[in-house]
Amino acid sequence: MTTPHCIAEFTDPEVSPANNRKGTVSYASRFEDHQHIPAIIMKGQWLEAAGFATGTKIDIKVMEGCIVITAKQPEQEEPALLQSLRRASKLSARKQKQVQEFINVMAGKTRKLL
Repeated sequence: MTTPHCIAEFTDPEVSPANNRKGTVSYASRFEDHQHIPAIIMKGQWLEAAGFATGTKIDIKVMEGCIVITAKQPEQEEPALLQSLRRASKLSARKQKQVQEFINVMAGKTRKLL
């Protein structure tokens, strides 16, 4: 007799058959020696609809008989002020002191002269 945890349950596939794509591994030629190397070319509006707009950075994981391509989330750009401070931290100690004094003046903190 079959035990309850051996009975397969019907589940919906993670990817609908309408979203499946087919292709063929073709080749590209290396310029130096004209050797044919395997190439996979993907193009179409479906790429953008799937989150792969032009310029999107991707991660590629390669396994035997399987390639997984994942769109990377865009990195948050550092605010311009932080970029400037990062550059200022590479200046000489004298120039860093001048930058600090300027920031204090702009922030309304006046320095007492002795």
